[in-house]
Amino acid sequence: MQDSGKKGFSRGDYLRWWHGLANILYIIGMHAGLILWLWYGRDVLPYPYFLAVSILGALVHQRILSEWFHEAIHWNIVSNKKWNDRLANVLTGPFNGVRIKNARTKHFYHHRVESFFMDDDPDTCAAAVINKRELLLGLLRDVSGMTALEAFFSVSANDLSKSKESMFIGIFWLAYLLVIHCSLFYLTVSAGYYDIYPIYFVTLISLYPIANRLRLYLQHATIRDDGTLLIVGSKVSRTYSGGLFSQIFIQSPMIMYHHEHHAFPVLPYRALRAMTMARPSSDVNIHGKHPIQLLTKLITGF
Repeated sequence: MQDSGKKGFSRGDYLRWWHGLANILYIIGMHAGLILWLWYGRDVLPYPYFLAVSILGALVHQRILSEWFHEAIHWNIVSNKKWNDRLANVLTGPFNGVRIKNARTKHFYHHRVESFFMDDDPDTCAAAVINKRELLLGLLRDVSGMTALEAFFSVSANDLSKSKESMFIGIFWLAYLLVIHCSLFYLTVSAGYYDIYPIYFVTLISLYPIANRLRLYLQHATIRDDGTLLIVGSKVSRTYSGGLFSQIFIQSPMIMYHHEHHAFPVLPYRALRAMTMARPSSDVNIHGKHPIQLLTKLITGF
């Protein structure tokens, strides 16, 4: 059934060398834009406004980068799988601290489960809530940094709990991160920009988990017939065709075709986009059109 549904949408057609080059340039351009802003933006705006824009910019960068990281998990940055992983470790690893192969092991469990926000789904279980009180506690846990730190140490522990070779790779990876960040921290502090690291990484551990939580609800919460949400035990994977605002601040094209992605996880996002356009659905649990409306249901009730 999946093979027939996939007909006409091959990975090779939608991940040619120029697609890979465009993907790489997108990620590099995103890094360059954020770094230039953090370096020179303070000369453009009064500091309080610079700080607010920088926090928002860092959050957008982290969220979009996580969606490119997700593409890399499915070997869809470039067509060559080895180079896909090498590029992911260079272009995304220093920012989220996660080695691509470790993340892949965990994420593929998510694709095996039938129900989301359950204990056996490592990607969504931390966002499981059944009422507003649990949602509030979850948001407080996110903003405290506990969600991000637990996720980081959980993935990092994969290397240290396996073979000696895997442990060596894990130690080498941590050393690689240490060298990069000690060098960059020294560079920013030497230039007198003491705030760059706190702006980015405090945002990463406190605000990004909230953005990720809301994105998971958009992707996997069931909208019942009465308009309320079912989160724990939901079986939905939803595509959202949001506009430019949604793509910048909620979820980008790299991950928003989520219904099709769970049906055909091997396909890059360009193929999923073409598939969505060719086969639209009016079912709000397959194709949604107004992400803000769904998020407001977190307030109106479960």
